[in-house]
Amino acid sequence: MKKQISILSAMCLALLSGGAASAFANSATQPQPNATDAAATNIDNQQAYSFVTLTFHDVRDDVKKRGDRDVYAVSTKNFAQFLAWIKKNGWQPIRLEDVWQARQFKKPLPEKAVLITVDDGALSSYTKIFPLLKLYQVPAVFAIPTSWINGNTQAAYEAYGSGNLMNWDQMREIQRSGLVEFVSHSDNLHYGILSNPQQNKQPAAIARLYDEKTQSYESDAAYKQRILADLKRSKQVLEKELGVESRAIFWPYGAASKETEDIAIEAGFPMSFSLGSVLTLADAEKTYQRALIMDNPTPEVIHEGMREFLTYTRAPYKQRKSILRYDLADMAAVSYDQADQKLGQLLNQVNALKTNTLLLKVVADSNADGKVDVAYFPNRQLKMQQDLLNRTVWQARTRVGHRVYAELPLSLQTQQGYSLADFTTDLVKNNSSIEGLMLDTGSSLNCALAQEKWTAECQAAVQQIIDIKNQTKKAAKYYTNISNNYQTALKVDGNQTSFKGLKQVVQLIPDHADFIYISIDPVQAASHFSDLKHAIAHLNEQERQHLMVTFEVNPQATAHQWQHYQNAYAALRQLSIQKLGVENYHLNMGEQVHQHLYAPLSLNESPLEYRDLFQTRTGR
Repeated sequence: MKKQISILSAMCLALLSGGAASAFANSATQPQPNATDAAATNIDNQQAYSFVTLTFHDVRDDVKKRGDRDVYAVSTKNFAQFLAWIKKNGWQPIRLEDVWQARQFKKPLPEKAVLITVDDGALSSYTKIFPLLKLYQVPAVFAIPTSWINGNTQAAYEAYGSGNLMNWDQMREIQRSGLVEFVSHSDNLHYGILSNPQQNKQPAAIARLYDEKTQSYESDAAYKQRILADLKRSKQVLEKELGVESRAIFWPYGAASKETEDIAIEAGFPMSFSLGSVLTLADAEKTYQRALIMDNPTPEVIHEGMREFLTYTRAPYKQRKSILRYDLADMAAVSYDQADQKLGQLLNQVNALKTNTLLLKVVADSNADGKVDVAYFPNRQLKMQQDLLNRTVWQARTRVGHRVYAELPLSLQTQQGYSLADFTTDLVKNNSSIEGLMLDTGSSLNCALAQEKWTAECQAAVQQIIDIKNQTKKAAKYYTNISNNYQTALKVDGNQTSFKGLKQVVQLIPDHADFIYISIDPVQAASHFSDLKHAIAHLNEQERQHLMVTFEVNPQATAHQWQHYQNAYAALRQLSIQKLGVENYHLNMGEQVHQHLYAPLSLNESPLEYRDLFQTRTGR
C-alpha cells in the first residue's frame, strides 16, 4: 500500500535532530533540564542531541539501478556498502534507547550519531538486512505494522508480494541478537481512507474519515477513538509476541501531527517518528523526523545528499519558491465533476510551467457587499460554498509536487468579528497536508511599511497583526502534518504604499518559517516598485530571503509591458529574492504566462522536460 499513497518525500535525506534540541533548532523551543541534571551531565546541546535518522524498507538482490518497481527498495550490495561506509567514515550507529536516554538528559549522544530504521516487516528484514547488521555489528530499529503480521495481508501483498513478510518466530530470533529493537508502525493505519467527497484516499492516521452516506467528516471524538484503539492494539500485540514494551510509534507514511502525538502518549508511546526535514523539528518536542531512502542510492549518493541538505538545514529560508496564486472561487462549479475538470486544467498548466508552489484563496465575497461570506472548506463560521480545498491540496501535492498555502484575510477577524484561529483550526484539521497560511493584511501594515519610525497607533496595529498571526500558527500546528514545514506569511498590497519601513517590518519575522508576502504590479505601480527595489537593497541576505513577491499581471499586456514584467523579475533576482510568482493566475491566462514568463518563473532545469501545452492550438 505504500506505493498507492504518494506521500511527498522529495528529499532522500534530512539532517534530523533528536531529544530535546537540535544543533540547528531555535533554542527558544528547547525543553531545558533542571539545574541538577544539567550540572551532573554537562551535556553540550550542539552535539548531545543531534543525530541522523535513515529509513529503509525492502532489500533485494535484483533491485535495478534505476526504475525499479519499488522506489523504496535498496539492493543488497548497496545496503552492505552503506553499512561499511558509515563505520569507515566515523559515523556512530545508535539505538533507540540511546535517544531515550539523551532525551532524559542522562546520557549524551556521540558525535556523528546515526539511527538506522527499517519499516514494514518485509521478509528481507530477516533474510538480507539482519545478516548484514550482524556482520557489521550495526544496531537498528524495525517498525512493524502488527496487523500485517497477524494476517491482514492485502496491503502488505500489494507492497511486497505474497509471502514476503516476517513471522513472529523470525522476529524473536532477531530480537535475541540484541541488535534490533522493535517498535510500532501502527496496527492497521498503513492504508488510505476516504477523505473528501471527490474520493481521495489519504493516510489513515492523520485524515478525518469522510462518510459518503451522511456527507460529513469524522468527529474529533470518533477520530481520536479510532487512532487510540489502533495504537493500543499495536502495543499489546508487540508486548504479547515479543515481550517488549515499545516506547515509540513510527507513523505510516510519516503522517503525524501534534494531535496524534498526544494520542500516542495516551496509548503509551512517548516517542514518535514522522518523515520530512528538520525545519519542523524545531517546533516539535516529541516527534522526530526521519529521512526516507529512495531510488537505491550508493553510499556516495547518500553522503552527497546529506551534505547538500545540511546547507538548507543551516539556511532553510534560502529555498526557492515559484508561486502561482489562484482563487478557488474560479474552480467552483455546478458539480464536483465539473470542478474537477477545472482542477485538472490548473494542475496540467502548473506542471507544464514547472512552478512549485500554489497559493489558494479559500474564502470569497459571494454577493460583492465587501464582506467574506463563503468558504471552500468545512468550517464552523461561514457557509461552505463547495468542499474544494482538500481535493485541490492533495492532488497538487501528489500529482504535480506542489506545496500549497491557503490565504485568509485579516479582515475576517478585525472587521467581521470572526476568529481567525478557529478558521485556521478548521482549515488545517481537514487539510493536514497544507504547507501554511498567508494572512492578507490589506492596508493594515501600510503605516509600518511607509515609515521607519512608527507612531504608537501604528505600533499597536502591528502588534495586533503579529498576535493574530501567532494565534493562527499555534492553532494550525496542532493539526498540520509534522512532516511538512508549516509556514506563515503576512501579505501586503505593494501598490498602495512606499517601503521605507520594510526592513523594520521584515525584522518582525524572526522565525525561519515566516515571511512577508508583497503583491505588486510593476507596470502600473512603477514608482512603488522602484521604492521596493531600493528598500530591498538595504536588507541583508537573510532578510531578503524572508520576502515573497508576486506580480499582478495584466493578461492583455502589450509586448512592451510583458518585457517590463520580465525585467522586473530579473531585477528582483539580482537582489537575491528567491520567492517570486504571479498574484492573479487563472486558467484563461495560462497561455500568456507560459509564453512570456516561463523563463523567470519555471524551475525546470532540463530542456528535455519542456512541455508547451498551447503549441498545437496556436500553431507555434
